[in-house]
Amino acid sequence: MQQQITIADIFREYGDGYISRNNIRGQQKGLIHLLSSCRTSLMGSHFEKCDNCQYFGKAFNSCRNRHCPTCQNKDKLQWMDNRLKELLPVGYYHLVFTIPHELNPLCLKNKKVMYDILFQAASQTLLELSREGRHLGACIGLIAVLHTWGQNMMEHPHLHCIMPAGGMSFDKDHWVHTRKKNDFFIHYKVLSELFRGKFLDLVKQAYLRQKLDLKGSLSLLASKANFSRFMDRLYLKQWVVNIQKPLGRPEKILEYLSRYVFRVAISDRRIIEVKNGKVLFSWKDYRTGSFRKMSLDIDEFIRRFLLHILPQGFFKVRYYGMFSSSMRGQNIELAKSLLNQDLHQKTEESLEDGRCLWEKQDTLWNDILRMILNYRKPNCPNCHQGRLHFAGIVPRSHGVPG
Repeated sequence: MQQQITIADIFREYGDGYISRNNIRGQQKGLIHLLSSCRTSLMGSHFEKCDNCQYFGKAFNSCRNRHCPTCQNKDKLQWMDNRLKELLPVGYYHLVFTIPHELNPLCLKNKKVMYDILFQAASQTLLELSREGRHLGACIGLIAVLHTWGQNMMEHPHLHCIMPAGGMSFDKDHWVHTRKKNDFFIHYKVLSELFRGKFLDLVKQAYLRQKLDLKGSLSLLASKANFSRFMDRLYLKQWVVNIQKPLGRPEKILEYLSRYVFRVAISDRRIIEVKNGKVLFSWKDYRTGSFRKMSLDIDEFIRRFLLHILPQGFFKVRYYGMFSSSMRGQNIELAKSLLNQDLHQKTEESLEDGRCLWEKQDTLWNDILRMILNYRKPNCPNCHQGRLHFAGIVPRSHGVPG
């Protein structure tokens, strides 16, 4: 069986040439060198011990960078450890907020400002509308995850939002359930129009405060008249907010959480081959639902991958409402208590047409506990039944190239 080609393999073989030909500096240059060193002697090594047998082995260290496809699985497991403990026994909605492609150049030139605006506009839209009595009249919890790419690795900034079906009453006395059975409790047109208005208003504020870099290819927008016309065209467009039906069972919730939080521009498994100066990879055409293949020159493939490097210190996963970091633990425990009270009063309630099936309290929570205990699979190469655990560091002999 042919060994899987990785991003690290491509950077190790072609990274220095790309840097030289394109005069790459700063964060991009550092990332190419870091990912090239991942799980090699340059990163040092450590010992691992199985918790089931006597296996004791040595492994190279990972770079642990959030843009490295190879390293994301370990971080994903740790993140899942934390989120599993916060899982609520309700359905979960999945929403995707997308901005028009005309904004892509502005986003690439102003990543931190524009991506912050995307988080603000989407979260404020959901929090404000949910507080209105005609929609829900409660305080919701929200996890928002930024993605900046499409399947072809080109610019496509969008925000994945995952939230429980319902929220806590303002006096924190009871859980407010959504009233609609099959659809999201806010009409998508109401969501998209408010999202559009908030986003463009925040962009205007950034422009007036001179927070936007409009040099080079964006120099035409430096003119107030041109910028105003640009904004007017965006107000006339239909903005897209995609809404999926509530997810019910714990395994479905976990599947969605893990699928979006630690994804990078392209996973190693999508790379088919590197041959004759080209990279062949698979991509999904969402218009037809079919999987296709795309071939790119090495330099273009690397260029597209580097488009999606986030600014240093930028948080791509954020928590809002009752999930905000300052009160998350307290609010989640209270929400669980309120939902438990509901489950004592109605031990069985069936929700049809794709929504979750309520079962007895003990059964649902046992399912969640089972997921917590079993989602990490054995990875010992000797007994295939135990898990490897860190057993000591081996100091590296060489530094990582800069």
